[in-house]
Amino acid sequence: MKVKSLLNDQPKQNEAKKIPVQIYSPWANLIIKCKIPDEIFSELLNVYEDAKKLNKSFGKQLVGQVNDEPEVTKELQEKYPNWTTFVNDSARNFIMTQTSHVMSAEPEKWGDFLKDQLFTRVNTMWFVRQKPNEYNPVHIHTNCKVSGVAYLKTPKEQVVDRKSHYKSDGRITFMNNTGTDINFSCGQCTFEPVAGDMYIFGAMQHHMVWPYRSANPDDERVSISFNADMTTQSKINAEKEKYEMEMKHYTEEKQKIENEKLNLNNEVKDDKSTDVSNVNKSG
Repeated sequence: MKVKSLLNDQPKQNEAKKIPVQIYSPWANLIIKCKIPDEIFSELLNVYEDAKKLNKSFGKQLVGQVNDEPEVTKELQEKYPNWTTFVNDSARNFIMTQTSHVMSAEPEKWGDFLKDQLFTRVNTMWFVRQKPNEYNPVHIHTNCKVSGVAYLKTPKEQVVDRKSHYKSDGRITFMNNTGTDINFSCGQCTFEPVAGDMYIFGAMQHHMVWPYRSANPDDERVSISFNADMTTQSKINAEKEKYEMEMKHYTEEKQKIENEKLNLNNEVKDDKSTDVSNVNKSG
């Protein structure tokens, strides 16, 4: 019994020791994928139908080699608040997730950001009705902070890729290798569009959409893209303070100029050197 007890009390040689581990990615560019809730997706389909009827093209502002890109106007965004709110909330969640991810190694740098109130606003939104052989070249989105794309419809008769080991037809590819280590970083990732899926990413994230082939020339793929901007309550307060100071300075300068004009007019009125009564008259 004593020998057995002694043996049981000995530490196991192969027992793994648990050690605390933390992982940091301060140069990571996140791509967040989510599934749109059914009730929101139903409203999105209504947005699409109204945008088609409105038929206001957004194509001149885009780089896609796509013929049909109807805009989702501000009026349509207001008409369907559930979808617009969902987009704004998604953009806000991306900002918080991305910021917390890259700042996790130095939390003191973003502590104030977490305490601040964050606001997002959709700047632009448009549908892309992609037909076979149309595509979107590599590009970024400008004049915004966050972008996203969601899918409503995918081709039903798409021809399979010629090479099964590298499927790309009709897919979306993100590329932007911020890492310098070629062994442990990947320069691109590709996703297959699925109705109801949404991807949110930083506006400067390079991405592209590959063309596809189909047995049906009208076999379309429908997606919606959006750009959103952000600000915080502290920035709003700072801008308001700056505006008020500028207006105060403008008012003071304007009053100063008015006073100078008034003084000049008074000086002219008080100047007796040109009084006609002092001029010698001839004859």
